[in-house]
Amino acid sequence: MRRFASALPALAALAAALPAAAALPAERPAPPGGAALQELARPPVHGPLASERLYFVVTDRYRNGDPSNDRGGVAGGRGVTGFDPADIGWFHGGDFRGLRGDCDDPEEGLARIRDLGFTGVWVTPPVKQRFVQGDSAAYHGYWGLDFTTVDPHLGTEADFAAFVECAHRLGLKVYLDVVVNHTADVIQPSGGTAFVEPSRVPYRDCRGRAFDPARYAGGTTFPCLSAGRMPRVPVVFGPERDLKRPAWLNDVTRYHNRGDIHWDSCSELCFEQGDFYGLDDLFTEQPAVVRGLADVHASWITRFRVDGFRVDTAKHVDRAFFRVWVPRVLAAARAAGVPDFQIFGEAWIGSAVDLAAFTHERRLRDVLDFPFQDAAVGFAAASVNARAVSQRLHDDDYFADASGRAHAPPTFLGNHDMGRAGRLIADRSGAQGDALLRRVRLGHGLLYLLRGAPVVYYGDEVGIMGTGGDKQARQDMFPTGVAQWRTDPRVGAPPIGTGSSFDVASHPIAEHLRRLAALRREHPALATGATAVRHAQERVLAVSRFDDGARREYVAAFNAGTATARVTVATATPAAAWTPLLGAAGGARSGGDGRLALTLPPLTAVLLRADADLPARRPAAPALAVAADDLTETWRVSARVGAAGPVTVGFGVLRAGSTRWTRLAVDDSPPYRAFLDPRRFRRNERVHLVAVVRGLDGTTAVSRVVPFAVRRH
Repeated sequence: MRRFASALPALAALAAALPAAAALPAERPAPPGGAALQELARPPVHGPLASERLYFVVTDRYRNGDPSNDRGGVAGGRGVTGFDPADIGWFHGGDFRGLRGDCDDPEEGLARIRDLGFTGVWVTPPVKQRFVQGDSAAYHGYWGLDFTTVDPHLGTEADFAAFVECAHRLGLKVYLDVVVNHTADVIQPSGGTAFVEPSRVPYRDCRGRAFDPARYAGGTTFPCLSAGRMPRVPVVFGPERDLKRPAWLNDVTRYHNRGDIHWDSCSELCFEQGDFYGLDDLFTEQPAVVRGLADVHASWITRFRVDGFRVDTAKHVDRAFFRVWVPRVLAAARAAGVPDFQIFGEAWIGSAVDLAAFTHERRLRDVLDFPFQDAAVGFAAASVNARAVSQRLHDDDYFADASGRAHAPPTFLGNHDMGRAGRLIADRSGAQGDALLRRVRLGHGLLYLLRGAPVVYYGDEVGIMGTGGDKQARQDMFPTGVAQWRTDPRVGAPPIGTGSSFDVASHPIAEHLRRLAALRREHPALATGATAVRHAQERVLAVSRFDDGARREYVAAFNAGTATARVTVATATPAAAWTPLLGAAGGARSGGDGRLALTLPPLTAVLLRADADLPARRPAAPALAVAADDLTETWRVSARVGAAGPVTVGFGVLRAGSTRWTRLAVDDSPPYRAFLDPRRFRRNERVHLVAVVRGLDGTTAVSRVVPFAVRRH
């Protein structure tokens, strides 16, 4: 089933204000002019996250700065303390003192991370955990028990404050992993653990009346509840009734109490209301729960001035949650003096169309780019062709809306759940040795030279591969007590043995990351410039990136093949020499028609910059067309633009009975598209559509005004 709804809040508000009649005016309206024209043509804007380069760390596995906290301040065996450095599923001793280092030594700690070229560090949840559950410990941080303080295995609040202070002194931002979906497993469901569907057992209020929580989600009221009327009556054993903090988390009616998610055949409500592997699933439809979660997470901003949140398991909370939680958190950040606070969510979804709903309907500002991850790893491994990557770039149009905020999500190759970049690329390519090293470097080239904020998982810079995902992807950087990890193969380096990864000098991946970071720092177009795909066939991808302010064009090209590739690509800069900034490519001069011949060595990424300014061209009027979108239930509004150079295309709609043009979206990267959602309009409502092209010099050209009847398809 096709599932997508673009967010057009301005249109929705306008619809409510208009009369019911929607007859097409007798005469076609004049195209927009004056302030309306300038508003439609206003270029996209990039949020601060677009220019970040993030280093993602499992704090327990980075460096042990204080062995006295290894057991979390309690005595006993590992079943009590959670500490066993020889087992991959237990605490190993890393902490915030170790991650901080002495704040000046580039060999270890935060100074090392800065030296690798990163601008921010993202850490796993720092909150106090339920140390042990089942046959594993909470070293990863996702079994929160006390959300108000630091887990004692990681240090004290003073240690955390010193870590943040050091990061800021070094120019690094701090991003916390936060969990809003669940807490540690304390509540036991009566009558079994399998999820009970609402169709079989609805929620009932404290008087026994059935109700649908979705009717109250995002609101300010909620029916009264009693534990005895929950779908699965919750049980908490005596000593555990007051374990959680803040205290409201100990109220069992603050949880869904429907049983565990069954992953093989789960409904959408099951994913949102079920316990994630038994973890107590918060009843986020309740306004008190939303307020409580906003307040406790905002307190970390207020007390420590952290710079952003990564939100775990974002697809498992109800659809209305982030519409309330995000504004409350951002308001707290502004009050605390952090006006550019960033929030991005984790929704492990492979379809960009479905993922876009999280920024539109659920109102998360950004989401980790899982579709791009799959394409980038596949291209670097030569298991998919270049069109897979180019299509992911084109899919950015599904994230556009009237705000004009450019889609520049956090991008990555691997992580702590799915596995590391080296392992994923090796599994999909079969490559080993130098060939694998070159493919991994190619993958990182995609992250840094294409749009998005690159995220590198700790240890990838020294070639740690692991043998899988989850526990097998969370290795120690300090000398490990895990026998297997001492002998695991690495990319570009021998097994670590009893040594420390901090002693690995001049690793080829680390050096490559430094070079890529310097390029991104010196050439902002790599972070915020528009993109035009110039070539995407078989193993070769080439794109232009544009610096509108400096009026310069870059070409980034990638060859995932094992033979030299020779391609000729279009550019917007004719008769120019091109300076290589990364790698080497022959024929670095474009002809009078702008075509540029490239010779690309195997398994490499190259970057070139034109030595001449982009020519000033007055844009021609675009051709506007409307058609049913192939992937969604929306109408695709597209503009065909003749210019080869960078332009911005704004799309506007004029509704019947109105004289005001409203922007649908703005696009600075071809193909130029916006999407009109029929659910935001009356059935068969007649509207007029227009496209406005804006050139580098600020001049504009307007398409003809196109009438259109909005219907379902």
